Amino acid sequence: MKKYIPLVMIILLLTLPVAVNADAPAPEGPFNTAFRIQNLGTQDANCVFSFYDANGNEVYSSGALSPIPAGESAYIYVPSDTTVADGQYAGVVSCDQEVAAVVNFSDPDSGASYSGISGSEVATTLYAPGIYDNYYNYYSNVIVQNASGSTIDITLEIYEPGNSTPVYTDTRTNVPANGFVVFEQEGLAQLADNKFYSAKIIGTGNIAAVVNIYGRGPYDDQLYSYNPFSSGSTVAYAPVIMNNYYGYNTALVIQNMGTADANVKITYSDGTVKYTTIPPGAADSRYTPLEGLATGLLTGAKIESTNGQPLAVLVNESTDKNRAASYSGFTSGSTTVRAPIVMRRYYKYNTSITCQNIGTASATMSISYGGISGTTTSPSIPVNGIHLFYQPADSLLSDGFIGSATITSTQPIVCVVNEDMNEAPERDQIMDQLYAYNGIGQ
Repeated sequence: MKKYIPLVMIILLLTLPVAVNADAPAPEGPFNTAFRIQNLGTQDANCVFSFYDANGNEVYSSGALSPIPAGESAYIYVPSDTTVADGQYAGVVSCDQEVAAVVNFSDPDSGASYSGISGSEVATTLYAPGIYDNYYNYYSNVIVQNASGSTIDITLEIYEPGNSTPVYTDTRTNVPANGFVVFEQEGLAQLADNKFYSAKIIGTGNIAAVVNIYGRGPYDDQLYSYNPFSSGSTVAYAPVIMNNYYGYNTALVIQNMGTADANVKITYSDGTVKYTTIPPGAADSRYTPLEGLATGLLTGAKIESTNGQPLAVLVNESTDKNRAASYSGFTSGSTTVRAPIVMRRYYKYNTSITCQNIGTASATMSISYGGISGTTTSPSIPVNGIHLFYQPADSLLSDGFIGSATITSTQPIVCVVNEDMNEAPERDQIMDQLYAYNGIGQ
């Protein structure tokens, strides 16, 4: 009998008309979802996936997918590749090989990405560094799936900077297995305008979660999504930090998950060093254009807690064309990284993969693509340095390509994938078609 390994693709596997649920993942819509499953194993992966409604009822089962060869991937566009009715769902993928999944969801003028969560990554407590209720026109919601096998309670606690007592608590009881709940922050009386919050998500059994951040008013099209953290670390890495890099900027958000002030050192790949002190439970948001870095710079960052307090790191990316995306800081790296979705002019979408050398010596990195012969290799990259693999410039690929990639390195690395319509005329239009996700280390 084959052993199937579950992968939780929580929430937002959806075809979502506004009339069904206008506020998850964000206002406007309708939202649709696509996801890609990459085989991380050494043999063909046999996979099935199911969708569940908020009450934990299975509303769709795919049946057996075509076997996915080792290193390659399968692409599912929910509206055309399934018969599930319009609505919002949680999803579970089960395969007999280790797999990874990335989920993209979008409406005509906004979109975001998040990573599927493996069975080993679910937890009973999760932390979210960025929570908003009209934080300069930004709002958030938290969507949590019961990843255990029985009914549980799920609690959201929201904290203001420097306060270890939550300012807001909401408990949802008797959430069924595979079901999910949505916590909306917009309009909460306990949260102040233009104030930055963080959250703790607690389950009486294992849970998985996604946080969505959306704009209103001048940022109406911006949509971010990120996976909360199950624990902090004293060192984190951020491969993509931008100061007006082709119009892209970043904000580095650092949350102190400890019980005392965190003394934090930030070392950028160009050699710039910054210091900050963050109270327990609080977060420091550092807008890259204010960090004194060169204009036009793409760089990385190493974030260290020098006095042992655990940190969580989130990076938000944006442009003046309302592009927006988020990714989570990395706590460790590996010499092999998988990227389930990469594209070269696929319906006008392109990807780039930016990798950071977090090892102890210079590194050489190589990229290969599922079903494509050959590799593309980087020059020697110094410790804490970065290298960008830009798919439209890779001679191994042809226009119209969509598939998966594997990056190998002589030293441990971490990688972030960005997807965007970054060529004219879409490049100059006001819309959010920027996506970002964390590469999967092996």
